[in-house]
Amino acid sequence: MKKDESKVMQLLDELTEIVKSAPTIPLSTKVRVDPNELIDIIAEIRQSLPGELKTARAIVAERKQILFEAQANADRITTNAENKLREMIDSNEITRNANTQAEITLENAATQAKEIRIGTQKYADKILYRLQLQLKEINDQIEENRQEIKDLK
Repeated sequence: MKKDESKVMQLLDELTEIVKSAPTIPLSTKVRVDPNELIDIIAEIRQSLPGELKTARAIVAERKQILFEAQANADRITTNAENKLREMIDSNEITRNANTQAEITLENAATQAKEIRIGTQKYADKILYRLQLQLKEINDQIEENRQEIKDLK
């Protein structure tokens, strides 16, 4: 991702430099640029973007896997707690202690599973939010450059 990201940023910097260094039209703030050069750079940016989109998909897949593993872990903890409860049902005192311990274990397992799910969702949301901001920045820069090109007419 870093390679694609730096490539896109490098190309956007190149676009910016072309526009900044282009000769101005006399008595105007408009500049003269080679549209083919700008179109070539935009094409390179488009080629770099799929890498970032692939990274976003990988993050979503990783999030799903983490949630699946968290649920499997919670199920395993619950099953272990239920098995432990069954083993302890031999006498009244042991049964009371087992019921209490099983309830505590089930509550802990549920709490732990919920915390894992929440943490995973926050982590995935944070990564996707950062990616969304980067893509928005790139999109805004492209839109700005397109507008500058249109203004050249």
